[in-house]
Amino acid sequence: MVSIFVTAFIYFILYLIKRKKKNKEGLKIKEKEEAENMFLSLACNDKKMDFFLKLASSKHKNVKKYSKFLVISHENNTKTLLFPKMDFEPLNISNFIEIYNKVKGRAEKVVILCHSYDKEVLSFSKHFDIYFLIFDRFETYERLYKYYNIFPEIKESYKKDKMLTFKDFVAFSFNKKRAKGYLLSAFLLALSAIFVRTTIYYTIVATLLVVFAVISQFNTTFNIKEDKEIL
Repeated sequence: MVSIFVTAFIYFILYLIKRKKKNKEGLKIKEKEEAENMFLSLACNDKKMDFFLKLASSKHKNVKKYSKFLVISHENNTKTLLFPKMDFEPLNISNFIEIYNKVKGRAEKVVILCHSYDKEVLSFSKHFDIYFLIFDRFETYERLYKYYNIFPEIKESYKKDKMLTFKDFVAFSFNKKRAKGYLLSAFLLALSAIFVRTTIYYTIVATLLVVFAVISQFNTTFNIKEDKEIL
């Protein structure tokens, strides 16, 4: 029993270290949530191109908006095209080719924003004369929104998972569905006590499990009936 707790504690410490390291390397947890919700908000917005026009115009004078992309003309006679692919399908080679056919000949550099992308797209994009930059939703947040210090308004957001409270834990532990499991465990412990010397510990735990089974079976507080009528 002690070894189980020690192992669990070690895994917990390693998890915290790994999580802290991840946060240092990339976005913080809160920023990742914002990035997710900003992408969702833009995906649900029919006027998303107006936001990107505002963002690009904050640093560039000559910006032209089209229905699917922006073209920025620089003073050195080069152009950069911004193509926001604001859907939830990962960017793959097939739809990369579709984008390429729409933008070729319009700019020397093309920046594609997407929800996520297949890794092979990055290497595939290097075979073209156009210089491509591809950002997923988190890279867009870090390298575009934070750089320009302009962020999309969050009008839509994912529902956060409810934190498990002590009351929820008790309700889960003493639900009627757990009664049979407690009784079975108590029976196995009582049976095991016959073959070991320290029977007192097995007896105490088995008794506790029987008590848990009784509470789970007859405590109405944690056994709320579900409404089976859907409509």
